Amino acid sequence: MNQAYKASTLELGRRDPANREFRAIKGAHENFARGLGTALSGLLQAEIRAELGEMSLVTAGDYQKSLRGPACLIRMQLHPRQERIILYLDCAAAFGLLELLLGGKGGHGKVENREPTEIEWSLLEEVVRVIARALGEAWQVFHEVDFKVETLESDPARLPNVDASLPMMRIGFTLALEEQTGTMEIAAPQAFFDLPAPQQIPEPTENVPAMEEIQRNLELLEDAAVHLEVTLEGPTMAFSDLTALKTGQVVKFDYPLAKQLQALVNGSVPITGHIVSSGRKRAFQVEELP
Repeated sequence: MNQAYKASTLELGRRDPANREFRAIKGAHENFARGLGTALSGLLQAEIRAELGEMSLVTAGDYQKSLRGPACLIRMQLHPRQERIILYLDCAAAFGLLELLLGGKGGHGKVENREPTEIEWSLLEEVVRVIARALGEAWQVFHEVDFKVETLESDPARLPNVDASLPMMRIGFTLALEEQTGTMEIAAPQAFFDLPAPQQIPEPTENVPAMEEIQRNLELLEDAAVHLEVTLEGPTMAFSDLTALKTGQVVKFDYPLAKQLQALVNGSVPITGHIVSSGRKRAFQVEELP
């Protein structure tokens, strides 16, 4: 093990909030967990929560030795780059998601500890696509990549051999599926998350307002009332159908929860977000500010 790897292990283990790389990795995967929960909830029509767990730096060899089967292990290439990642779902997560995908309630009965069948693997492909889509959006702060599935395995011993000394980021998540809880992990090369050196911030000039003046203006605006409008754009209907509506009839919007929405502040400032669940109500989760 070389000295550079030892230093990275200690630095990550301290979870130093001032560490720029750690903040970027942690923030990206917190965003991924939120986006994944929303996307899976929309796909499965159930309340799914994903939470970021432990992050650690390990060698590829130690990581593969630590895996226990049976489980769902998906090896993917980060196209157009050459790095590969491993997506791990334990039996509770994999079979819980499958049960919800097939219209079940999830969380009932004993968790099956077995390898998925070929039919179950094919059904899991839709779930894996949702996971990869949310992960790709979160990883845009590092690189833009497409995920190419190379290997589907249940036994860790059958995974392809890799450079055992390669430093890997091991990132764990908890999936709450109705009444059942499962585990998901992502193992990716540490080099994928390397950030460029920060650019020098120019010194403020005399024409730039002092921070005290900016803070004072913000305090004056704190009590100002603004109007937030969130609009579902579509579907359309014929005017004759609209005039023919009667009391008690239902108009189906058919608008997926995972689709992005545009909100306007005071009719002009655009904000991008998603519809999420907040207790027994719906809420608007802000994802991008102007």
